[in-house]
Amino acid sequence: MAGIGFQLAKTAREGGVGGIVGAAAFGAVISAGPWLITAVAMAMLNHWSGAHLGADGARTVQTILVYAFSLSALAAAPVGILATRMVADRIFARDAGGVSGIMLVALAIGGAIALGIGAVVFGTLARLQLGEAALATLILAWLTQVWIAAPLLTALRRYRAIPLAYLLGIGFATMLLALLPKPDVVTVLAVIAGGIGLTLAAIVVVIRRHFSAPPVLPTRDAMAPRLAWIVAAAGIAGVAAIWIDKWLLWAGPDSIRAIGLLRLNPINDQGSFLGLLTMVPGLTLLLIVTETRFDRAFGDMIVRCTGTSTLQRIEEARSELARTMFDGLRIMLLVQALVAALAWVFAVPLFELIGADARAIFAFRQTSLGTVFHLVVIATTVVLAYYDLFGRILLTWTAFAIGSGVATLLQWDAGFAAFGWGYMAGAVIGASVGLALVAEATVNLTYLLFVGNNPSVVGHGGRLL
Repeated sequence: MAGIGFQLAKTAREGGVGGIVGAAAFGAVISAGPWLITAVAMAMLNHWSGAHLGADGARTVQTILVYAFSLSALAAAPVGILATRMVADRIFARDAGGVSGIMLVALAIGGAIALGIGAVVFGTLARLQLGEAALATLILAWLTQVWIAAPLLTALRRYRAIPLAYLLGIGFATMLLALLPKPDVVTVLAVIAGGIGLTLAAIVVVIRRHFSAPPVLPTRDAMAPRLAWIVAAAGIAGVAAIWIDKWLLWAGPDSIRAIGLLRLNPINDQGSFLGLLTMVPGLTLLLIVTETRFDRAFGDMIVRCTGTSTLQRIEEARSELARTMFDGLRIMLLVQALVAALAWVFAVPLFELIGADARAIFAFRQTSLGTVFHLVVIATTVVLAYYDLFGRILLTWTAFAIGSGVATLLQWDAGFAAFGWGYMAGAVIGASVGLALVAEATVNLTYLLFVGNNPSVVGHGGRLL
């Protein structure tokens, strides 16, 4: 993503006020566009289904989509992050056939995992009718494959294609729903599945047109087994960190039985989701400023390490890298802290404006504050990925997940006033662990590059931590 960050930074520098606004808007679309588009579409669908399907039908559709989104992220996490890591290697080697082969295998594995999860969740636990269960499982499978395929478009520098694919699928589903005379749950689920399938097809077509060589399936030695397990586990931990408090509170205070044995917590879900949306400005700055400047500084150090520079010049580059990292993090945190403060102050009028449940304000405020530390976790894991220290990425996200889960359980009987507190506490713990690991690695970076994490010394599996 640093590549597009360079272009946006140039636009902001050379375009005056308009360039700054344009770069910020485009950065928001790239970093969080699909997320924002999906949020708007979900809000519109909830309003439409309440008017056309009745309370029971609307609750069924909403529950299916909430579970499908969360479980698809979990199913895609280990496969998607491994596929992205392997595709990066194949692109570096200019192996187009290898990229296509990795994508096909990843989509097949991710789809198979999702089908298994869907059969259990929607077929058994939700006790849905056969048609509803089959369509819900299909939605879960296709969402999982979208999670896996979409990041590969960033490797093609086709950043606009991702939000456009989402808009295509959502527009198709919206048009069909508008034309339905008397919709039922099965029909609505079929339309939603069709829209998601169209989004997936659009993404895959763009990728295949770019990597048009015949697919070459990855070999067993495409990645060292230990590294593969660490990377996959890091993906799972990252999803669990974001969702674990929601999953726990689906069985907690103020939760409701939605369909079958499946439960939701509308108060926490609504507040948490709106709170997470406040992360968009920070994600935009992470893309345009923080990662872009770090990428340039890290590249300068690598050039010195692989050239004829003296140890003194290499250490100067390392010191400059640390300063660049600190400055980028400081700017991002200042902006996100301001956004969190505004969200805290204007929460009441915002909820009145959108007609949301006032009890969700607690979850909204505490989640918006937690996003400040969540962004620190993301930034630190980006740096650790540059350092090729995936074991530390796993440790950071695991600390976030465990901290969030434990904090949620400690506040179990506090009611809706404590919603969002577990996520915030987990983010603080994850940020603390991530910063400590990045600081230690940056201090010893010269040693790590030459010895401590050199594949010729420690093997292709890399360091554990």
